[in-house]
Amino acid sequence: MFIIKLAAKNVFRNTKRSVLTGLSIMFSVAMLIVAWSFIEGSINDMMIAFIRFQSGHVRVMTEEFAKQERLSPLQYSIADYLTVKNKIAAVPGVKTVAGRLKFGVLLDYAGSTKQTLGIGIEPAAEESILELSKKIVQGRAIRSGSDEVNIGVNMARDLKLKEGDTLTVVTQTAYGSMSAKNFKVVGIYDFDSPTIDRKVFLIPIESAQYLLDLEGSASEIFIMTNKAEAARRVARQISTVLGPGYRATAWQEQGAIYFFLEVARYIYLIILIIIVLLSAFTILNTMFMSVLERTREIGMMKALGMTNRQLVIMVLFEALVLGALASLIGAVVGAGASYYLSTHGLDFTKTVENMDFPTFNVYYSDFSWRYIWVSSLIGMICSMLAAVFPAMRAAKMEPTEALHEI
Repeated sequence: MFIIKLAAKNVFRNTKRSVLTGLSIMFSVAMLIVAWSFIEGSINDMMIAFIRFQSGHVRVMTEEFAKQERLSPLQYSIADYLTVKNKIAAVPGVKTVAGRLKFGVLLDYAGSTKQTLGIGIEPAAEESILELSKKIVQGRAIRSGSDEVNIGVNMARDLKLKEGDTLTVVTQTAYGSMSAKNFKVVGIYDFDSPTIDRKVFLIPIESAQYLLDLEGSASEIFIMTNKAEAARRVARQISTVLGPGYRATAWQEQGAIYFFLEVARYIYLIILIIIVLLSAFTILNTMFMSVLERTREIGMMKALGMTNRQLVIMVLFEALVLGALASLIGAVVGAGASYYLSTHGLDFTKTVENMDFPTFNVYYSDFSWRYIWVSSLIGMICSMLAAVFPAMRAAKMEPTEALHEI
């Protein structure tokens, strides 16, 4: 008990040394919380956007369409997709099913043209997927069976469109003939993605079918499952139900984006480990200097009868007390910064506004108490581990040699 009391007093006796060591621990813990939460938040946001716009949890296409998807072979779309959709809806684990009809198109308004991607959707079914009504910043969402269109804020700006304007869509049918149709702009959305907000527009699937001469068809069927991790199992069940001629693909197996995000997660994990190692090195350095500064003091304590074991316990307990206090302050600072970034985010609009790669204008942290308490625990453990070598060095000092140190 005496050793523990002495160690606690030592923490506050040399204020300058303790503050220096504590600042390094506090900064390391705060940085770890902020970096960890921001990295996880950014990756999760990109993955959610990928699922909602590109992959669903499971996506169903005809086998021929899947083989030539990059060419958008609409002639191989799913005929009578409502029948297929009803079969899929009966599969256990399926939450939402929606048909989509994607097509490349040339938009025209007042002499301005723009190459874009049109998506015919089922507005009611898509509400739980795209959450379109929440993204509308002007007007309202499109309605089924109407000649209405929703466009992004960037597209509206580029084409000088506003709510109530008429937009002419010119494209080819699935069989190569030209087709055009006028749509009324009833709403402008903001998905906070420069690519989506500039190059994608949404119309009711019935209007897309008419425009493309594909009555009752969909290029793909989007499926959301009750649990994202169950997607592969559900995809296998859907393949069994639909039989040959269809391909059901889980979101983890679609394209390179999922692979890229998983690789990014491991890269960021390495960055976090580097932050921890640098922090541990800083703490080790300050603890080592602390022992060197107290060489004569340690020699005096050993001369008065303090054992090596007691000396090691004292140094380690000092590190634990200092690490706990500094980690607590670092956790408060890091939690505050993480919460701020989870609500306000970091704005990269100027950097990403001209990128074609799907990205976001603003990235947000994923505020979680797990990051906070784990980072605090890492701070305390690193403080203890960093003090082991200095403690062992102090224990090896000979009292007579230590007392001669200046």
